[in-house]
Amino acid sequence: MSGQHSSPDEPKHGLYLANSPGYCEELATPSNMVEYAVSAEEAGWDGVFMADAFGNEPHEMFIDPYTTLSGIATRTDHIRLGTWISPVPRRQPWQLALELASLDQLSDGRVIFGAGLGAPHNYDCVGSDDTVTERGERYDEALEIIVGLWEGEPFSYDGDYYTINDLHLPITPVQEPRIPIYMGCWWPNKKPFHRAATWDGIMPAAPSYFGEEGVQGEPITGTPEEELRDITAYYRGVTDDPGEIIVPVDIPEAGQNFRDVCLENGVTWFLTLFAIGPASHEENLETIRDGPPR
Repeated sequence: MSGQHSSPDEPKHGLYLANSPGYCEELATPSNMVEYAVSAEEAGWDGVFMADAFGNEPHEMFIDPYTTLSGIATRTDHIRLGTWISPVPRRQPWQLALELASLDQLSDGRVIFGAGLGAPHNYDCVGSDDTVTERGERYDEALEIIVGLWEGEPFSYDGDYYTINDLHLPITPVQEPRIPIYMGCWWPNKKPFHRAATWDGIMPAAPSYFGEEGVQGEPITGTPEEELRDITAYYRGVTDDPGEIIVPVDIPEAGQNFRDVCLENGVTWFLTLFAIGPASHEENLETIRDGPPR
């Protein structure tokens, strides 16, 4: 399948670059991630995605996605570059707007902004005492600021959490009308899906995908297939234009028909999570060069 890319009628194939030293030990370096992404483009993958997280445990820490994706942008030509996901309230929105615009310029318009609230450890480790509600409110304000700054004119904002006075970014994204924003949504929480309905798509996940009941305090509500059906049904109940739906497909707990269920329920991106592992750099490259699963 080397060099072949998805047709408009097929799901696109994304590769998660496992950028946590807690998972890949010494393999999770920026230079290795760049090499993996270059090989992914050559092998026909449509996008690469990196996590953005902080925490006190090894598996909660990740190398910086924006710096690494910038390196990938200079070595590739067409593969999409995304975050899965970036906890927006943990970052200053004006800095995030500039970083994303810079990456979009560097990649000639290939950025996907996967945004989310993030897990509690993203905030606990830096002493944040915001409540979940306050983080959600900060999140919404930050998104308004980011897209406002991307318009390229002096921008002002006076909210409960942020104030900006006539700030003008030196560059704006290449993509029109802006960089697409896909929302991380953790099922069965409902608020993220309502937030996502005003943006461009979703990156949903559910407890059953990871085989851990109560990963974020929420119980497993069914099999991966059942939770996916519930997710897409609920999302289509709050929007007539669901946009892109990016779903992990190599889920150990899923049945052999999981990808068929994804297609039946309108999934537009298949995200492969486990192509990159802790075994060896050469084995990872070999797996990636086999191309996306078809």
